[in-house]
Amino acid sequence: MRTLKVATFWLSAAFLLTACSGTPSSLTYYLLHSPAKSASSEVTSTLVLNGISLPEYLKQRGLVYQISDTNLHISTKHLWAEPVEAGLSKALSHSLASHNVRLVRKDHYNAATSANISLYINDLVSSHTGEVIFSGEYVITSIADKSTITPFHLRTNLSNDGFSASINAMREAVDTLSAMIAKDMNQ
Repeated sequence: MRTLKVATFWLSAAFLLTACSGTPSSLTYYLLHSPAKSASSEVTSTLVLNGISLPEYLKQRGLVYQISDTNLHISTKHLWAEPVEAGLSKALSHSLASHNVRLVRKDHYNAATSANISLYINDLVSSHTGEVIFSGEYVITSIADKSTITPFHLRTNLSNDGFSASINAMREAVDTLSAMIAKDMNQ
């Protein structure tokens, strides 16, 4: 009888612990680039991507939200589906294609026969001020080894609250940056 009471106690404790643990919350994954966009077939110039440099806070999976002037929150439930560098490269490539500029990786193309770009990101973050902040600089090196350094500080307003609205605003900021790069390419 005592064994039955002990077994019942442990079984009840196990059920109680299971009930207290609750249901696991689901994870949500986001892409910076839009898979629905297609590249333009009319290319007037090619740009070789040497690399993208990111701050440490963007080198992890969680989406980042600036909660005050000095604090960042890194989500554990809202995650990038791929590394930010890869997503940014794809988003920039798709957006540049709409300006008839083909962005290629240096390991896929002869970098000596085309202009090159390096991208240095300082911030790509949704802010408590209701906007996405995208800042840094890019360096375009021409075939003649002439380099142009262009700083950028873009702010895009959020249309709604939430991470989906943040991703859309980030895409708009990437589109604005690609227009700047395409303009520099055509000068």
